[in-house]
Amino acid sequence: MLAVSPLALAALPNGAAAECDSGYVTYRMQEGDTLYGLSERYFRGVTAVGQIARLNGIRNPRRIPVGTELRIPRRYLTYRDAGLQVRHSSGTVQINGVQANRAMQVPDGGRIETSAGSFLTLQSADGSTTITLPANARAQLACSRIYALGDLRDIQFDLLDGRGEIRAPVLRTDERFRTSTPVAVTAVRGTEYRVSYDDTTGIGTAEVTEGRVAVAADESFASEVLPEAGFGVAASQAGVGEVEQLLPPPEVGEIASVQMAETVDFTVAPPAGGAASRVQIARDETFVEVIAEDLSSDGSFSFAGLEDGRYLVRVRGVAENGLEGLSEEFRFRRKRLGAEGSVEQSTLADGFRFVWSAQGTGLTHFAFQLWREGEPGVLLYDEIALPGDATLVTALEPGVYVWRIGAMQTDAEEGLLTVWSEPTRLPVDTE
Repeated sequence: MLAVSPLALAALPNGAAAECDSGYVTYRMQEGDTLYGLSERYFRGVTAVGQIARLNGIRNPRRIPVGTELRIPRRYLTYRDAGLQVRHSSGTVQINGVQANRAMQVPDGGRIETSAGSFLTLQSADGSTTITLPANARAQLACSRIYALGDLRDIQFDLLDGRGEIRAPVLRTDERFRTSTPVAVTAVRGTEYRVSYDDTTGIGTAEVTEGRVAVAADESFASEVLPEAGFGVAASQAGVGEVEQLLPPPEVGEIASVQMAETVDFTVAPPAGGAASRVQIARDETFVEVIAEDLSSDGSFSFAGLEDGRYLVRVRGVAENGLEGLSEEFRFRRKRLGAEGSVEQSTLADGFRFVWSAQGTGLTHFAFQLWREGEPGVLLYDEIALPGDATLVTALEPGVYVWRIGAMQTDAEEGLLTVWSEPTRLPVDTE
């Protein structure tokens, strides 16, 4: 269930603790149970037994009929940490002021910050909970508890600025999984969704990609709407907007299955109603290991520095109010291959020395082509598998020529791969 409130949640540790301690769980008395026995196993605080007895109208804590249902305030329950750990991080990611590393556990109340170009994914040990934060996000894991009573889960994640993607577990009775922004509070039950908050505009969003949620102006749910997967809402201090259908996936331009150029470039056409498009690149199909992303209003994307390997790409449109739409996914293989060349006057009077170097890794062979400007179909030089890193050309007649270097590799999957450098003009003087 998703509850959206225009009230801001305090991000201070004491405020977070108060939110975690609010509410009750229900326990049905079993044969041999007493409040004192339950206290030894499940309660904390010397006043717990007395307070729970008064709350439930119990006169004798040692004699409670089997089947009696007790309302137990969460603030009296003992718990262990829910064990949300860093599954993936890249760039500058700090948890309580310390650089994040794989398997680092985020404690109850832990503060998280991702810098520009950085990414973080938290995951529970059983894999049922995943929280992914892209660059420039601030958050706090306000609650991260598993109560000793029934191993009940209680998680609250506060997003203070930026965006987050959440996969929440299917919850049992009395378990809670909540996220919040300064303008929205969410309580979910087995679903996948995205949340965002822009500290500059004061606008937050919630987008459901799987499951169904309830949305209300406050936690009383006096008036609620029930968006299903494919719908979302925007919220501000003024309140919660109308439920909107998420934008359909954008159209992606033709993409080569093997990307060999210096940068990996995509062209995305936003769907009707879209003001921008977002692209995310990950190493895995579940997008736990997101390594790059960008937002573009003109649909042009360029990513530099990607290592060789296989990648997944996710693209989606973004509406004017910030709601992000449904995603389209595709994959590509990154295999950097290229050649960088230059030309210099040789020691011979009428000679030119063409020099090259490989870009990328692996055994590379080179090719060289030269033609008169305007006559690309008539090659004066067309050499392949050249030895060394240079070749000498002599006796060129006056005029303007064009040349390029080719890098060639044999690939086990694609066969022969060839990438040519950009053609370069070479004027040859008459003198």
